[in-house]
Amino acid sequence: MRSLRQPLIYMILVTIFVMAAPSMAHAEPAYAKYGRIAMQETANRFPEADIIDYKYEGRFPSGTTDAEERFVLWLRGAGSEFGVRVRIRVVSDTGDVRDVQVEEIRQ
Repeated sequence: MRSLRQPLIYMILVTIFVMAAPSMAHAEPAYAKYGRIAMQETANRFPEADIIDYKYEGRFPSGTTDAEERFVLWLRGAGSEFGVRVRIRVVSDTGDVRDVQVEEIRQ
């Protein structure tokens, strides 16, 4: 009887870990909220273009109480491709958005 319990317990534990793993893999990064804002602001400013690529550059200190989330988005529209840098200034403690700047990058 003991020999049957060990494999059963092992199978139950493996099943629990396998079922829990996908939920951990889909955790949203901390900057996802600001990434959505960056894409929305870019789409509003360049409605004729499609966003084809996206890169998070990082979080940078901006003053004593603020931080800046930076993104580069690559767009395609009207027969050309171009980049856009989005800077989102946020209150470090609360995450509230203070300002959004969108700057076109032409090569």
